This record gives sequence, C-alpha cells and structure tokens, in this order.
Amino acid sequence: MSLAQASYQPQIFARDVLMGRDPEILEDINRPGVAASIWARRCSHDFREWIDSLPMEQLPELRTVVPVHLAEAAAIAACEQVKLPPSPEREMLTGDAGALALIISKVLDVRQVRIRFDVSDEVMCPKFHVDNVPARLLCTYRGAGTEYVLAGAEENPERISKVPRGAVGLFRGGAWHGEERTGLLHRSPDPAAGSGPRLLLVIDPVS
Repeated sequence: MSLAQASYQPQIFARDVLMGRDPEILEDINRPGVAASIWARRCSHDFREWIDSLPMEQLPELRTVVPVHLAEAAAIAACEQVKLPPSPEREMLTGDAGALALIISKVLDVRQVRIRFDVSDEVMCPKFHVDNVPARLLCTYRGAGTEYVLAGAEENPERISKVPRGAVGLFRGGAWHGEERTGLLHRSPDPAAGSGPRLLLVIDPVS
C-alpha cells in the first residue's frame, strides 16, 4: 500500500434533515450527520394578513452585523427607515428577528450575527447551492419558503422539499466546523403569480 493510499480518508457528508415543533430542534444542527434542522411553526393569521397587505416600499430591508443583543433594535430601525407604522404585528416581526438571533447565538456559540431582511419580487438565488458560511438561518415571512434537496437530486422535482412559510430553517454551510461536509443544497423558490414581493430573514453567525 502506498503512502497516498494509506492516508486517504473518504469524505463524510451530512445529509439528514430534522424537523420538530419546538425551537430546541435547531440545536440538533450540531449532531453528526445533520445538514439542516427545521422548526416547523406557522405565522398567525393576523400577521399573515398584515404583512401580505404591505406595499413593497414598506417592507423593511436590512443588512448589518451587530452584537446579538442588538438584532431586534436593528430590525426596528429598518422598519422606521421605510416608515412602517408601529403595530402589534410590526412588534411581532422585529421581536421574532431578535429572538431568532438569540437562538442562533446559543446554538452556534457566537456573540455577533449578520442579519438581513431581503425584499424581492424576483428569484433571489435561483440555483441550488451551499452558502460559504458556517451555518445560515432562513425564515420567510412573506412569499414561498426556501427549497432544499440532497446534492445530486436537483433535477428530480419529486425530491425537492420546501421550508414552510414562517418556519425556521437552520442549514449547515460550506464553512461548517469539523470534517463533515453538507450534502444538502437550497435555493430561493420561483415566485407564485400574484403573490407579490417576498420577505426573507437571513441570520449568519459571526465569529
């Protein structure tokens, strides 16, 4: 046996997707073999009606890096920037962004996060891909949820799954620590006719 053969290590891929109804499911992203964990929850009817009624120019856009305890304040500032009037639903949106930032900080043991509100009436990332980050949290508040599929099965529509609207998906990225590489890809969905712009929350850990 040659030295090259002796030192060869087969690539290990994480391919499992775990789903649960409690936020603790997101902690399972740290388990061996888990490529994504999804907190299966729904937006309330009142929140959906409110956010679906907003014109595109009043949907908050945000792109910043903040200490995790300032994530909610950053979301509030984004709402103020587009003159979105205060309401219980706006408070739900900004409070949820702050709460999810806190969750990811605990799950991934970080003190800072990169937080984004992406607003678009076009496909944001149409190709299946892996993000070049340790992990990425995605939550769609308006529009269709993120699609995901095992690498190698992208051309089979029956193998493509979707994170439900309002649910929280935590995906391993290409810079995940350890030897495992993720075997799961994701992308933005095609917008449904007449659905209007999509509002997506994105949170990345920052070391």
